[in-house]
Amino acid sequence: MTLSASSPMLHADAAGAAAGEPLIVEFPAGIPGFETCHRFVLVSSPELAPLACLQAVDPPAASFLTVDPRLLEPGYDLTLREFERARLGAGDEPLLWLAIVTITNGEATANLRAPIVINPRRMTGCQFIRDEVEYPVRYSLGRA
Repeated sequence: MTLSASSPMLHADAAGAAAGEPLIVEFPAGIPGFETCHRFVLVSSPELAPLACLQAVDPPAASFLTVDPRLLEPGYDLTLREFERARLGAGDEPLLWLAIVTITNGEATANLRAPIVINPRRMTGCQFIRDEVEYPVRYSLGRA
């Protein structure tokens, strides 16, 4: 996945995983609509870039295409409220932000209103609904 230089990445050494092991991101509350899915891996490759795939490790099978929202909106607000940072166990470290991409009837859109945010240091993630900002739920990416 092609990200800007300021985007944190998920690294095995930082997360305590051995090289070659998949990095599991824990979503304690699941993802809305998939509350029983708590463990995910983020799969990226040059062929998929700038997209990445967030895949559930445990049943039921769930998989989400994602993209860094700053690639779509360069001024995207990366501010979390205090209780949101606490939910991720985040201090001042950079966080990984992802927008879920949906393809419906050949039209690709990204949900900028409810980003997935991952704390790479703790390997914890959450989807936050951002009511305080005016980002679209269906930001058009064009025809798929």
